[in-house]
Amino acid sequence: MFAESNLGILGGGSRGIAAVAGGSGALRRPLNPLSSTITSSLLYGAAAEEKIVLDIGTHTLRVGYSGDPRPLYTTELFSGFEPSSNYAGRLVGKAVGLFEGQLESEAHLEALLIEQLRHIYRNHLLVDSKSRKVVIAEGALLPVQVKRALARVLFYNLRVPVVTFYPGSVTSLMTCGKMVGLVVDCGHRSTTVMPVYDCRPLVSCMVSTPMGGGALFRNLRQLILRFGKFQPFSGSSGREGGSGQSECAIDEGALSDEVIRFVMTKLIYASPIAIPMSLGRPPADLGVGAAGKDLVEWFESSLTASNSATKLTVDCPKNGRGSLVFPSWIRERASEILLSGDATQDHKGIVQGIVECIKKSPVDTRRELARNILVVGGVADLPNLKVRLLHDLISTLRVDARWGALADEVALAEEQREGSAANGEAFLASDRCWTGASLAAAARIGGIDVKAEEFDGDDIPDWTSQ
Repeated sequence: MFAESNLGILGGGSRGIAAVAGGSGALRRPLNPLSSTITSSLLYGAAAEEKIVLDIGTHTLRVGYSGDPRPLYTTELFSGFEPSSNYAGRLVGKAVGLFEGQLESEAHLEALLIEQLRHIYRNHLLVDSKSRKVVIAEGALLPVQVKRALARVLFYNLRVPVVTFYPGSVTSLMTCGKMVGLVVDCGHRSTTVMPVYDCRPLVSCMVSTPMGGGALFRNLRQLILRFGKFQPFSGSSGREGGSGQSECAIDEGALSDEVIRFVMTKLIYASPIAIPMSLGRPPADLGVGAAGKDLVEWFESSLTASNSATKLTVDCPKNGRGSLVFPSWIRERASEILLSGDATQDHKGIVQGIVECIKKSPVDTRRELARNILVVGGVADLPNLKVRLLHDLISTLRVDARWGALADEVALAEEQREGSAANGEAFLASDRCWTGASLAAAARIGGIDVKAEEFDGDDIPDWTSQ
């Protein structure tokens, strides 16, 4: 009863804050009814304080205030920070994710967290860290060493009074006003499928696959290197020449991380046409940077893009300025690695992960879970990915005689807006975990609290120790 009443408040709040335009800086942050002290006093009978909400992943850190509809500041984890030999932080202008760098110890990790969080408090939040409680939306596979280091930094260095932990899968469902669902978190390092029933994560039924944003990044780079060409500009003007341009193999220097990231965020999309069963489901010759001859021919014949080739202007250290040309089917088929998996490494895709998770879930929860599939995470913002995922999931269940009846129940979890049908556009998929934690903190839904005076520097609540 208590949970239902809280979610009722949450449902009304999500509709209210969906129309609020979020600011990009702390000084331009819009006034929000849920974060207003006066309105909160009327709701709860006492002055309600704003809390700092953190969503820390393996590659991205989101931070903002409770009650806001979107994060105030989003950045790459450890972007621009690296500790020196004595762990005194300094700016070096490079981006390192949680697992992409070489972390020597927890002390090394703490030094990086100290520098990044101090920078965020000083330049974006603009508040004293001692005066605000902190809410953390944690992923199911966030290492306990990271949680321990983060708690030490918050309590011992920033002097935060209280830290509250929320499961990221539960907070993501809160943005839809639901208590039951199958949360597919497409992160940078991996994709996790977590069933949630009655706001409780069923951890024993969780399924994980390494097919995430990092795999998509590597696959895109390898495909462009294999099938693309580089056309140097003629003359010294640095402009595109005539039809007599020569082509050469792409030098790896022309494919910087910035170029691949631009293609990932601006150009690629999930094709609406699924791979036929005759080529295998999943195809045996599909992997990171790998695609068989028959598969490539089918990709070219099923192209939906208006142009058969895509051209970008890039700078190459070896050949100078020129055009990077690659087949357009790479733009719409690079994401196949996420859906179908890497057959060369025996890594299952997201579709197979969802099917396995449903089969592992309790019998009486399967239909409700299949009706409420919520796709979140940074990769989930890829255009047409959700529709294609739903199509492949239904077709996969239909070919199985035992699970075919469940195919008719599969649907995406979406929020309902007043006066319109469900559209799922109120919140970005990449921000849902943070937004749900913001709503939960504003509505005072209880989480796992750790107080500064009770923290001994080592013991931190985690599902692995329960």
